[in-house]
Amino acid sequence: MTGEQVGYSRNGFYWDLRRHMEAWPGFTGQKPPMWDNWTDGIFPDYRDLATETVKSDSVELHRYAGHILSSQTFAFNLFLPFLEGQREKFSKHISSLVKDELTIDNVVFEWVPPGDLLGEIASERPEPGEPATAVDVVLWGWLSSGKRAAVLMEVKLTEDKFTHCNGRESRGNRRKDVCQSAQLFFDNPNACYLRRPVRKRRDRRYWEIFTQSYGSLQSAFPNANLEGECPFAYDMQQPMRNLAIAQGMVQEDMVQKAWYILCAHDSNPNIAGHWQEW
Repeated sequence: MTGEQVGYSRNGFYWDLRRHMEAWPGFTGQKPPMWDNWTDGIFPDYRDLATETVKSDSVELHRYAGHILSSQTFAFNLFLPFLEGQREKFSKHISSLVKDELTIDNVVFEWVPPGDLLGEIASERPEPGEPATAVDVVLWGWLSSGKRAAVLMEVKLTEDKFTHCNGRESRGNRRKDVCQSAQLFFDNPNACYLRRPVRKRRDRRYWEIFTQSYGSLQSAFPNANLEGECPFAYDMQQPMRNLAIAQGMVQEDMVQKAWYILCAHDSNPNIAGHWQEW
C-alpha cells in the first residue's frame, strides 16, 4: 500500500549504509535519521526536477521520504535522470532484462492504477488516507510492434522483506482459518479477508485477475505449499498485488505487455532471497 514500509532491515548492509549517510554533509542527527528536507537526499542536480515531478504527477511521498535510507529517494536518484536525459542505452538495458525490444518514453513514480483495475479505490486516485497499491516506478514504453508496454518496478534499498498482509491479525477478520491454510484459501479465495475493503461495497479484484489469466487461482501459483499458511500471508503479499496490476493492465488492454521486476541495491543480502522465493 502507499506509504513507507514500516521497519528497516538491521543487517550489516543497513548499518554500513546508515553510518555512511550520517556522515554525509547536511545530515543533522535527527531521530529517526532524517534530512531537514526530503530533497536533501536527492542528488543536487535533480532536486528541482524531483520537486517539479512530485507536484506535476501528484506523487504521494512516503511518510519517511526524508529518511536517509528511504527507498523512495533511492528510486528518485536512480530514475529521475531518465525523465530528461537520453533513453537509448536505458531502453536497451531494460530490453535485455525483459527479453523484448522496448523503447522507454516515460518514467512515472508511485503510480496508482485506475480504481476499477484492482477494485481498491472508487475513483482514478485514492482519497486522502485511502489505502491503495502503488507501483514504485513504472517505465512506460513501446514495443517494436508499435504496441504500448510497461515495466512495473519494485525498488528496495535496505529493507530485508516485502510488506506482509495485515488482514491476518485484524479484529474484523472472521475467517482466520483461511489465513492458516493454503488449501482452504485456494478452495474458497472469496473467503479471504482481502476480498472486500473495509466499509466498501465492491470487491478487490486480485483473485479475479489471476483466475482470468490462469483458469484458477491455484493454477496461477502452482508452487504454493498447500499444507502451509496462505501463500500471501508474508513476503508474497506485496509482489502479488503488483503482479495483479501488471496482468490487469494487459487484460484491460491498457498495454499489450507488462512486466514486474525488482530493483534492489547490489549489497542488500536479504531481499534477493525473498524475490527468488517469489
